[in-house]
Amino acid sequence: MKFDPKKTIFLIDGSSCLYRAYYSLRPLHTPQGIPVQAVYSFCRMIKKLINTYSPEYIVLVWDSRGKTTRHKMYKEYKATRQAPPSDIFDQKDFIVEFANLIGLKQLEQEGIEADDIMFSVAKEQAKNNAIVLMTLDKDMGQTFALGDQVYILDTFKDKLYDRASFEEKMGFPVEKMPFYFALLGDVSDNIPGVRGIGKKTALDLVNTFDSLEDIYARLSAIKKARVVSALEQNKDNAFLSRELFLLQYYKTGLGKSDLSFDAKNWPKARSLFEKLNFKSLLKEIGRTKVEKTYIIDKKIVHWKKYDFKAVTTTQDLQELCAYLKKKKAFAVDTETNGLRPLQVDLIGISFCAEKGKAYYVPCGHKINHQLSCDEIIAALKPILEDPTIKKYLHNVKYDQLVLANHGIELQGFAMDTMVAAKLVIRDWQSPGLKKLSHYYFEEEMLTYGDVVKFHKYKDFSHVPLDLAVLYSCADSLQTFRLAPLIEKELKEAKLEKQYYEIEHPLTQVLYKIEREGISLDSNIIKDLDRKVIKDLATIEEKIATLVGKETINLNSPRQVEDLLFYKLKLPPQKKTATGGYSTDHEVLQKLAKIHPIPGLIIKYRELSKLKNTYIDALPTYINSNTKRIHTTFSQVMTATGRLSSANPNLQNIPVSGFGLEIRTAFKPKANNIFIAADYSQIELRVLAHFSQDKNLIDAFLKGHDIHRETAARLFDVPMDKVTHDQRQLGKRINFSILYGMTPYGLSKDLGISFKDAKHYIAKYFAQYPAVSDWMEKVVEFTKEYGYTKTFWKRRRYVPNIYERNRALYEEARRIAINTVAQGTAAEIMKIGMINLDKAFAEHIIDAHILLQIHDELLISGPKDQVEKTEQLIKEVLESVVDWHVPLVVTTHIGADWKEVTK
Repeated sequence: MKFDPKKTIFLIDGSSCLYRAYYSLRPLHTPQGIPVQAVYSFCRMIKKLINTYSPEYIVLVWDSRGKTTRHKMYKEYKATRQAPPSDIFDQKDFIVEFANLIGLKQLEQEGIEADDIMFSVAKEQAKNNAIVLMTLDKDMGQTFALGDQVYILDTFKDKLYDRASFEEKMGFPVEKMPFYFALLGDVSDNIPGVRGIGKKTALDLVNTFDSLEDIYARLSAIKKARVVSALEQNKDNAFLSRELFLLQYYKTGLGKSDLSFDAKNWPKARSLFEKLNFKSLLKEIGRTKVEKTYIIDKKIVHWKKYDFKAVTTTQDLQELCAYLKKKKAFAVDTETNGLRPLQVDLIGISFCAEKGKAYYVPCGHKINHQLSCDEIIAALKPILEDPTIKKYLHNVKYDQLVLANHGIELQGFAMDTMVAAKLVIRDWQSPGLKKLSHYYFEEEMLTYGDVVKFHKYKDFSHVPLDLAVLYSCADSLQTFRLAPLIEKELKEAKLEKQYYEIEHPLTQVLYKIEREGISLDSNIIKDLDRKVIKDLATIEEKIATLVGKETINLNSPRQVEDLLFYKLKLPPQKKTATGGYSTDHEVLQKLAKIHPIPGLIIKYRELSKLKNTYIDALPTYINSNTKRIHTTFSQVMTATGRLSSANPNLQNIPVSGFGLEIRTAFKPKANNIFIAADYSQIELRVLAHFSQDKNLIDAFLKGHDIHRETAARLFDVPMDKVTHDQRQLGKRINFSILYGMTPYGLSKDLGISFKDAKHYIAKYFAQYPAVSDWMEKVVEFTKEYGYTKTFWKRRRYVPNIYERNRALYEEARRIAINTVAQGTAAEIMKIGMINLDKAFAEHIIDAHILLQIHDELLISGPKDQVEKTEQLIKEVLESVVDWHVPLVVTTHIGADWKEVTK
């Protein structure tokens, strides 16, 4: 709907929108650790309002802090509300600052709620203007009674209500809202209402009677004795509730001109956006070429104060080599023309061996005055391969792979500052070099965008030498400066063992994995593609037949929504954030029980995802030189310490259904066979070790199926009488405990009642009592120290463990408990990988770890040594820890990845 900007006033419920903004995004922090997700979301909301409606009159209205007029009527008003998140009002201060910067009128009055102020402004201005209320508060529906020029806008859902659509939603005229809520009450505001009357009864009464007075005058007309009794016993509460719900008018003394807003003021928020690191908002404000150039020039001037030199002659190179040999320790960084390290060209290398001084050796730039790559490699190779000279790198695997592809086997690796930093920084911090430079040194580094994209160069080889020197030398300089700082923090946090005995050697195991790669049979992928295309077409034809040959774009949620709920008249299950009907997987599963089309759509989506994510994408990752796929494993992407895989992600290849067929395309090299090694129920074994629960330990010592054991105890049946469905439920509950699932979450996950879910969880803790005790100890430790820790002392800080807000506190509890279990399991796997890599070398077995998939390894070994290799794998992986609860590794052998998938 279009509004005349000159005749429309937008009234924003600041408090309501603040909370919505706070919870609408995951936690977001500035480089200094200041939480800002509510600020960012709120600014986005205002920007959307400006872009959509071009408003000329806006008012931002805030609730008064402390007691209000309604507390005088009823002391328990809002008494049951959860405490607000501890940082929300700090974020509000930034929003107030933002509003002041852009000239947005703000209203707040002591003892008066925002709803009443908004209602008062609306009442004074509605006669000559359209009033658009931006709020999520149902109370404001009363404002529709002021006239047809009133609207309510939910900008987060992009939903606009007029009187008619609001009344359709509520089911009664807006004048009866106080009547309705006098009966129903309001849980969020702790308005009592009439105890015993729910939504349906309240709606029936409101549509039968005119008012509270009418209902109490004609109680005899109500047939249900229970309802009459409830009304009689709660008469005072009913009338009190109506008074609490009624909006109150206060004279504002404001004229329309006092509410004016000029969207041209938006750029004035730039200083705040810069302070809070809102890059996308800054980008939208835009910078002129001159401004952008100024910012880059400012960085260039900063880095010019350091002693950075280009090495472009043979004498320069000889002097650099002598210098590096003498220093015996340096940071090194490579520059390339791409992101895939085994397929890029080396463009240059930078070195730093002392603070304030660095060298850049160009070899692949589009310039004449540089040495040949062969001469540079010949000179630097002995130094880079000398194990007695220490090398510091940031993301060592990338540089190692680049150098290896150019004939240099890096040795003397002393620290990966990215991997080491991940152990000491907080969750909100990034281990990226640019971010760490800003955090530790308050220095803004030149970015790839500054030196390549801004100048529209094709890649780094086109960057002029003077600019390349500043960019690359800064990388090695900051890496060199970071190393001792990170070393100190590791020591202070007692994390030296975690880094030097686990993460540090693991980088070299992962380097070997990435370098080795894995073969993919593209012909199998092509065959699968043809089959998927055919199956997708078949599904489309079936659906078209069922709906009368009408063409439907099954990739369009809106068209699927229209098909399911408007054409087929299937019952909607839930709404989307924008107010439409959801067609997500959960909804389709429910609808599939009553109609065939939702089931077909599920299958279509599964096949489409397989095609787009894997079948189409995987062949594009085959290295043209090695003919293999070389994924990248990361040690810094997860908070618990688990490894992750990217480009491509080979940890998420499906293990069931049609997706399992994709695994048939992954093959071992000639004369080799695949061996899959899986840690059996490792996280539950970790739980047994930590908790020392007798029943849990006994189950593992006796070699019982732990999921069957849990199910037998839950259902009070002998182990051999446990059904498949009962075992599945036991399995779900075993893992739900580890992941902190609530009764509500479990009921939703299993499709059972909340009562049953609560009963199962209670019974679980009754049969494994020490598990509950251990969990509480983890929580208490986290409260005492502010962090939780794994078996090998890896830390994860959990600031919300101190939250008064219950939802945030409960989430913090789950994080604390799960991190200990999952993080320790991840450490066992990492140590297992390190030990296994050593064992292959010691036993002279030509076997290679190809992939790590959480609790599983995929290994390629020679066919003629398969038994020896398999035995060695089990021995090594099962001996990582000497616990009372043994580690058990199961192995599978096959000619492709599907054959070894359990």
